Amino acid sequence: MKRLERSLVCALVAAPVLCAAPLAAAADVKVISSAPQAVGKGKARLYVALDASGHPLALGVSMDKAALEGLPTEPNATSRCFDKNGNGKMDAHECIGDYERVFTLPAAAAQALAPFKWVGFNWNPHGHMAPAPPPWAEPHFDFHFYTADREAVKTIRPGPCGELIHCDDFKKATRPVPAQYMHPDHINVDAAVPDMGNHLINVKAPELQKGGPKFTHTFIYGAYDGRIIFLEPMITHAFIASGPDMCAPIKQPKAWQVAGSYPTKYCVRHLKGVDRYTVSIEGFVKRDAQ
Repeated sequence: MKRLERSLVCALVAAPVLCAAPLAAAADVKVISSAPQAVGKGKARLYVALDASGHPLALGVSMDKAALEGLPTEPNATSRCFDKNGNGKMDAHECIGDYERVFTLPAAAAQALAPFKWVGFNWNPHGHMAPAPPPWAEPHFDFHFYTADREAVKTIRPGPCGELIHCDDFKKATRPVPAQYMHPDHINVDAAVPDMGNHLINVKAPELQKGGPKFTHTFIYGAYDGRIIFLEPMITHAFIASGPDMCAPIKQPKAWQVAGSYPTKYCVRHLKGVDRYTVSIEGFVKRDAQ
């Protein structure tokens, strides 16, 4: 893990593609990153870490410290909106309100990371509204690691059902994922969102238990039309800013619908030497379709 961290420090700060030679201990880890995008007062970028054989070690988003500063404090009044009450304007409860950055996997890493294709990085200044659980009404980031094509996800329309999704698309979004393809602790709560999908939450997440701790981080599976379409670590702004260095296991299904490399954990780290923060999925294992 330290080897990977040294590679990230080099690649995400000094060079956009490969780690420089002086870090001999990290020479067998290749880090590829995207062009940066503006977030807050700083920038964020997608990165992929591969071992010497091309096997994926990590897929994540890296942010500089300034990206956690100057973020919007009010919901986005143009994001995933629907005039549910028909009054001709978008009221506060008629927009999901997130701010999104989209990163496409670099072509050099696309084959190694299949079936993952792109990442939706979302800032939620007021957290999530119902039917999301009340503990999640905290300022936080969503990191959606998608296996579905971007164009397909964009066809999920806004409307009056679920979390402002078209009612026909709500039916497709909440179509059950076959039991062997979903861990039983992840359940449907009708949290289906336009241009995103349905969110199957971990009903045993600590913050959702009676008397549980304050929400800091959790993991969600995303589904549409009976298929998994994204994997999502959801992390509060406060937790990232606290400078953690942690990983948590991802509850695994018995089987996968699509062959490829799938993560077994998600990680949140502060790279202290350069004051950068990373959120990633890691521990990839190659799975056959069943």
